Amino acid sequence: MTVRKNLFMSIFFVLNCFVDKLSTEPNYPSSFLNELKKCFNSEQEDKCKEIILLTESMQLREYYVGNLKCQTSILGLQTELIRNIYFDGVKDNVSGKTIPYLIKNC
Repeated sequence: MTVRKNLFMSIFFVLNCFVDKLSTEPNYPSSFLNELKKCFNSEQEDKCKEIILLTESMQLREYYVGNLKCQTSILGLQTELIRNIYFDGVKDNVSGKTIPYLIKNC
C-alpha cells in the first residue's frame, strides 16, 4: 500500500512540476510583437494602454521566476510605451531598440 501511495505521489509531483514549468514559460507570439510595433507607430491609445497592462503582468511573472534580464527588458518597453502615449516629443525608432532586447532576453 505504501509503495502505491509513494508511486502516486511521485507521479503527481512530477506532472505538477511539468505543468507548472509549462505555464511559466514566457510566450510572446509574433502577433504580440506586431501589436507592439503598431502601438509605437500609430495613435491607438486604448490598445497601447491594454498592452501596458499586459506587459505589467508579464514583468511580474518574470520577477517571480527570477528572470531579471527579461523583467528589465519588459520594464524598459513599458517605459517607452508610456512615453509614446503621454509625452509628445521626438518619436525616434524606439521599437527598433526595445523589441530586439525583449526578444533576446525573454
